[in-house]
Amino acid sequence: MWWHRALVILIAFPLLLGAGADGSDPARPNGFDLSNTVVDRTEIRAGGPTRDRIRSVDGPEFVPPQEALWSPPGVPVIGVALGAVAHAHPVHVLEHHQVVNDKLNGVPVVVSYDPLTGIPLAHRRSVDERVLTFGVSGLIYNAQFLLYDRETQSLWAQYEGLAVAGPLAGKQLERLEVRQELMGVWFQRHPNTTVLVYPERMRIDYRYSPYESHWISEKVPFEVRARDDRYHPKEVVLGVRVGAKSRAYLGSILTAEGGRIVDEFEGKKIRIAYDTNSSTFQWDVPSGVSVTDAYWFAWKSLHPDTEIWHDRPKDATD
Repeated sequence: MWWHRALVILIAFPLLLGAGADGSDPARPNGFDLSNTVVDRTEIRAGGPTRDRIRSVDGPEFVPPQEALWSPPGVPVIGVALGAVAHAHPVHVLEHHQVVNDKLNGVPVVVSYDPLTGIPLAHRRSVDERVLTFGVSGLIYNAQFLLYDRETQSLWAQYEGLAVAGPLAGKQLERLEVRQELMGVWFQRHPNTTVLVYPERMRIDYRYSPYESHWISEKVPFEVRARDDRYHPKEVVLGVRVGAKSRAYLGSILTAEGGRIVDEFEGKKIRIAYDTNSSTFQWDVPSGVSVTDAYWFAWKSLHPDTEIWHDRPKDATD
């Protein structure tokens, strides 16, 4: 119904504005202690919602694909696999939760998705043999949302997997390979996969996304360290990193070049296929290469010196 859709948009509106209208103490945003940080604490800001207003999934349930009617072959999912176990997390579900405290093959894993930056990631959620449980802090730092662990109240930067504040400041999570692709593609890759069940079907109508206006808007909802406005800020990018070097493969440029490429970056062979209709990438890279899906503005902020594959001239207009 139109009124339900409007209500969802209104609830998300403060987040998209990056407003901090919750009245939290600036010295303790959303109740988090910033006295011990490894980053500039002034760059940690309220993102709109209060702590846990966006509810993480703490007891995820999974079913075989044939039972997951909400995730047909054409639906984008965030896929993670460890050993013989593979889980598919539909993107339209994670838009409403952002964090899933999962377990694969007996290994505690946190799967996260930031709808504002378009970044899906997965990390082992153990530090110094201690298993952590993550939630959504409602805070942001350098173009990314901050998770927090409920055991120590430390804040964690999603992209780096780095604890930026709290008792565990400076600790790092081990990153795992994650793929954002269509369910049909993920199923072909992992026929044994299971699919995340709607966690809160009675409270949330997962058919609607509160971020539709964000996708098309040229507005970046918070301060970023670097920008390049020659490209739409929400253009999808496959970001590749080898050591300290990074390169961005933009969807529009890949489309203009035929959609399939083989590139070499820092001595590594990179194979990428881009589907314009679904705005998803498939890729094959050797070890030592980190791959991240993101919106252009976020990748540029996280990697100000990034190269752009087949970039157009700096003075190009339009």
